[in-house]
Amino acid sequence: MSRLKNNRLYKKLPIKYRLIITLAVMLVTVLFFIIILLFLLVASSYIQENEFLERFLSSDNGQEEQEQKPVSGAYIVSGIAPEVTRYEEYFRKYAKENGIEEHTEIIMAMTMQESGGRYSDVMQSSESLGLPVNTLNDPEKSIEQGVKYFSQTLDEAGGDVELALQAYNMGSGFINYVDEHNDGEYSKEMAKQFSDEMAGKMGWSRYGDINYVDNVMRYLEKDESVLAAKDGEWALPLDEIRTTSEFGMRTHPVTGETESFHGGLDFACTPEDDIMAVKDGEVVEAIHSNVGYGNYVTVQHSENEFSRYAHMTSLSVSVGDSVSQGDSLGKCGTTGSSTGNHLHLEHMTELGQAHPNKTDPRETLGL
Repeated sequence: MSRLKNNRLYKKLPIKYRLIITLAVMLVTVLFFIIILLFLLVASSYIQENEFLERFLSSDNGQEEQEQKPVSGAYIVSGIAPEVTRYEEYFRKYAKENGIEEHTEIIMAMTMQESGGRYSDVMQSSESLGLPVNTLNDPEKSIEQGVKYFSQTLDEAGGDVELALQAYNMGSGFINYVDEHNDGEYSKEMAKQFSDEMAGKMGWSRYGDINYVDNVMRYLEKDESVLAAKDGEWALPLDEIRTTSEFGMRTHPVTGETESFHGGLDFACTPEDDIMAVKDGEVVEAIHSNVGYGNYVTVQHSENEFSRYAHMTSLSVSVGDSVSQGDSLGKCGTTGSSTGNHLHLEHMTELGQAHPNKTDPRETLGL
């Protein structure tokens, strides 16, 4: 604009023409910036809709894929691609809504088999709505419907995971077929028979994937740290037990001290999990703190038997309360000296007991 005003020819023009030229230049400049802005908006929208470009632009090229940790339940996912794990919050959300949180890893493995996360209909769930393949173009909607449908097949299958998985692939008619021909017991032979019969009826070369269960399960490993109580004196403090730190000497996870005695047993849990009394007794401590044990409860079961539950988010009991085995004492958390959500459980014979003199809860729980 300054160059234009200093131009000799421009200066010789009448004022009204100079004003028109100035306005025209300003208008062209504004239009130019509007066009650039629109281009950026369209490009951004296109990238978001294009799975390949989005992965290419956001991927960490050259980085090794890290081994996944358990999300919930008794499996560890293995070999799940980042294109699938990026939707983990949706898997968690809809698994919880449908009451099948313990099967979150299985759902992720199903998604890996269905699409590898490469399509918008990541769980290939359009067909369960009676729609053509890949009709759903929103990954969250696909997961919402896919998890809902798997929950339904799991219910129809009476909780039999393998039967429910094959039904997810072949339709709920497979469950009825197995009920009629094999007393409700899943087998690959049943899947093959059903596939052959359906393919013949439809006039197709094949129907479904008879290896679907195997193909899904290859992405899962049994989590051997998920243990069940045997004949212990105490009941389990959580619905599901997965040990994360043993009783005895260890390197302290917060201070880094290498010769630190861990006076309890740690179990993985989430803030939604209830921490339950391992035995009948009376609450003798219900402490709210942001250091050490954090929020914790101590229950006295007999003259020389105490259980302590540490790092809870919230407490649901007070000192003097009588509790029965299995009663909720509060919610799992990570208060105090803690690096993540977990339950720290102790077995003491007296209050104020030194850590090395405490009893390993594993023995009392019968694990």
